[in-house]
Amino acid sequence: MIFLQKCQSSCLHGKCFSYVNNRNLTFCRCDSGWSGVACDKKYTCNCSSKSVCVSDSICLCPLERFGPRCYLLRSSCQSDSCLNGGTCVPGDQRHTFSHRNNLACICPEQYSGDRCEHQQTQIEIAFHDQLSIPQSLIIHFIVVRKGAEHIQTSIMKKIRFDQNSLSFYVSFTFNLIFVIIHNNYYLIFLQEQPINTTDISIKIIPSHRCLSIDELFNKTFAKKHLLKRIKYYHIPCQERSDLICFYDNTHICLCDHYRRANCFKFDHNTTYDCQGANLCENNGYCFQDYSKCPTSSLCVCVDCYYGSKCQYSIKGPSLSLDAILNYQIRSNLRITQQPTIIKVAIILSAIIFLFGFISNFLSFLTFRSKIVCQVGCGLYLFASSITAMITITVCVIKFWFLLASQTGSISNRRFIRIQCILVDFFLRVLLSSVDWLGGWVAIERAVSILIGIHFNKKKSKKIAKWVILMVFVLTSCTYIHDPTNRYLSYDEEEQRLWCFAKYSSTVEIFDSVISILHFFIPFIINCISACIIIIVTAHNLLVTQKTQSYIRFLHRQFQHHKHLLISPFILIILALPRLIISFLSGCKKSAREEHWLFLFGYFISFSPSMLTLIVFILPSNMYKKELIKVIKRWSQT
Repeated sequence: MIFLQKCQSSCLHGKCFSYVNNRNLTFCRCDSGWSGVACDKKYTCNCSSKSVCVSDSICLCPLERFGPRCYLLRSSCQSDSCLNGGTCVPGDQRHTFSHRNNLACICPEQYSGDRCEHQQTQIEIAFHDQLSIPQSLIIHFIVVRKGAEHIQTSIMKKIRFDQNSLSFYVSFTFNLIFVIIHNNYYLIFLQEQPINTTDISIKIIPSHRCLSIDELFNKTFAKKHLLKRIKYYHIPCQERSDLICFYDNTHICLCDHYRRANCFKFDHNTTYDCQGANLCENNGYCFQDYSKCPTSSLCVCVDCYYGSKCQYSIKGPSLSLDAILNYQIRSNLRITQQPTIIKVAIILSAIIFLFGFISNFLSFLTFRSKIVCQVGCGLYLFASSITAMITITVCVIKFWFLLASQTGSISNRRFIRIQCILVDFFLRVLLSSVDWLGGWVAIERAVSILIGIHFNKKKSKKIAKWVILMVFVLTSCTYIHDPTNRYLSYDEEEQRLWCFAKYSSTVEIFDSVISILHFFIPFIINCISACIIIIVTAHNLLVTQKTQSYIRFLHRQFQHHKHLLISPFILIILALPRLIISFLSGCKKSAREEHWLFLFGYFISFSPSMLTLIVFILPSNMYKKELIKVIKRWSQT
């Protein structure tokens, strides 16, 4: 994993990388001819043209060359040194005594041996429709030995998000294969004689699940000592004709053709921490290909996390479109070949853009009127319509940027990094600003009712200009932690770029509090202002018309101004899915799952930015008349 971010100290002539075992620390890998912590010291490179200068005294040679300056050619590798497409790696002649041992072969996946002369066994595993495909598969191979303990070999394989089956190669023989899916054991292969080189195709089916003794016996029996309960292990096989296998804490038992239990010891407690060198984040399990001299490691993630190092999640208050759709987008495929969830997202983005842009453009033309802008309320609505129009546009641009970058249409990493840092930040600022501007509209309406004839239009207009500026400045300041904690990284395993925000626990709490405040305070302001308008108006009418009761006046004003209460409730209900999904739904447990709830919740949260026309213009006679004038002018031109 390589983070494409700025180094703690800038790299003048090189590239920035993070350490694999500590991503908080970065270093500069200098270009040829430069050295130093910041790659700022120039030197003359005396290495051969095909080598890499690490410093003025160190040359990194290609495979076919050696020597202090990489000018000497190796002769140990010949065209037939490695078979079946193997890559020959020459050894150091100073440390070997024969030409035969002076090379090594790196074999393709399907071959093994000193010269890649042995074909390995290919195993292809498919999944039944009733089984959910996991992120990874733990596979246990058992070799049966007469008169000795069975040999258990365990490997772990990851299943790419766009694959529905798993194919891999093994070089050893085996009699049995068990797999673990979501803490359940399945027997997927059984053969009396050990398998040698061949192709094996297997399908995991629910009926081959191995049951726990807790499912077969009562709890009292399961707690008995092994010697007291193992003699009863034949009973489940005889009573249940569909039972294939079962297990306890130290054994796995097979039901043979005679319906007797054939049990052998099995290690259920393998520790997956890469011998203490676990590089997986967020409590992920680390698995190495070999216990001695491992050549590769693999992370298996717990629920809610994914990525090559379990570094990605959409837990938290900021619901990102990258986390929802990134793993669903198929690279190098046309739009017509993309999954259904991507096609639906395209349709939703088009609907949001068309409806939102038309609605906000009409609102913009309406609130641009001199009559409307005579008071501060008109300026708030004018600024709100422009902000809402920009919000919808940025939302759609964000979606198409994501689609283009994941399908390979956009490959400029500097451009992708800039939009990664800025676009989500702008979206959060714009969404909150629209809510706050709506709140200030409600405040001015309430103030105008309270002050009455003493309300100063010019003063309110002057105040509104400063308030609009402060809304954008202060809202931006509250979200400034987002771009400073946002990173772009390349997932080599899935071969795709990831844009994500990574907060410390303190910043995460701050972000949660800020999100809640931006969400609820404008709503509360709208409700309180509406109540003030209704109560004060009813009281003023009671003073002039004392023949009717206060309750009747209050009821009449509520009927007249009920849209002031209904509108904020509609807006908060539409925006609520974004908050509820982020805080209450837990997380997106698997990258493979198509989470329609997250997708619809994300797009629905932008609907308040599309409803300026419905919420503010249609309930008002004055604004409605201005809208009709605008439409007539446009129809006549």
